[in-house]
Amino acid sequence: MMTSWKALALAALTLGCASGQAAPAPKGKLLIAYYLATTKPAERYVSPDSLPGRKLTHLNYAFANIAGGEIAIGNPSVDTDNFARLRTLKKKSPGLKTLISVGGWEWSGQFSDVALTAESRAKFAASGVAFIRKHGFDGVDVDWEFPVAGGMESNVHRPEDKQNFTLLMQALREALDQAGREDKRHYLLTAAVGNNDSYLRNTEPEAIGRALDWLNVMTYDMNGPWSARSGHVAPLYPDPAISGPGLDPRNNVSEVIGQYLAAGVPAGKIVMGVPFYAYSWRGCAAALDGQYQSCGGKGPGTWEEGALDYADLVKNYVGRNGYEVHWNEAAKVPYLYKAGTGEFVTYDDPRSLREKLRFLKAKGLAGAMFWQITGDHRDALLNALAAGLRPGGK
Repeated sequence: MMTSWKALALAALTLGCASGQAAPAPKGKLLIAYYLATTKPAERYVSPDSLPGRKLTHLNYAFANIAGGEIAIGNPSVDTDNFARLRTLKKKSPGLKTLISVGGWEWSGQFSDVALTAESRAKFAASGVAFIRKHGFDGVDVDWEFPVAGGMESNVHRPEDKQNFTLLMQALREALDQAGREDKRHYLLTAAVGNNDSYLRNTEPEAIGRALDWLNVMTYDMNGPWSARSGHVAPLYPDPAISGPGLDPRNNVSEVIGQYLAAGVPAGKIVMGVPFYAYSWRGCAAALDGQYQSCGGKGPGTWEEGALDYADLVKNYVGRNGYEVHWNEAAKVPYLYKAGTGEFVTYDDPRSLREKLRFLKAKGLAGAMFWQITGDHRDALLNALAAGLRPGGK
């Protein structure tokens, strides 16, 4: 049964949302999709109104940019039309909520500036309210990659990003709550948050969590073809067999979720991320069927070397063309290895997602999110998540 956000808004008013507190944690499990708004190449584009909205609780549109200290349309050639198509999707999908996701890898460079002062934070927050009102969104999702350090080399960083990130979320919370009182509804505020020790050191997870409706934890990209050694993109548990420079046995979903819980974020506000894509290497040594081995570079990809959409993976690689399917019992994830070329491919499949759903439910987490919905146009992974989280959704 879908959460009634109107009821949550009334409850929030009763509890005094003016203090900058988020609404109570939602009832029922969340199933959140990110939608990448890209038209390059053209065959990659999927119209938003064709998405399976009834299987989801929320859809995050990626991404809006930041210009002049305000939230701005990221891709003028397509976004305005896509926003209209999203509104059509919502009419066909009762209960679906949409959020505009701001920033991401390419457009996080100005976050440090907009978070710097009370005036800049208020300006940014006001622009968020105006943006969602104009384009029909139900909230804002902040994807600041990354405060204090990390992300693109061109990003602005400051040591005080740690505290200013919290202050920015509080400013957004207050602005959205004020707008919600005026519009007689609850506007959502969420954030995509990192998956490693440095990110947690450079932020204030508990304080951020108080301002947010929930945190979308990016529990993927634990390993990838940027590294010279192969590893799993999103292992659920640590594998005792991990060894080699650059490989950290703590890079797994259970460890990251445990860190957020230990930092004081309530389980009911933690959303676990899963990948709808695969990573690949070539020239990996044959030991352990290619796992944790020194490799020769990026393997095959769908749109770029080293990264495969799940639909492409299933059609052309899983059990095909010399790629043998393996299962890592410790980490609870599948992988492929092609002995002739030393190609190693890491991914999630319905079996590994069922393992992750068992973990999610045992920990009392709020739900699952995934990056990103067009990578699985046959819905094999989405159906596995929906069966576990939204058995009544169709």
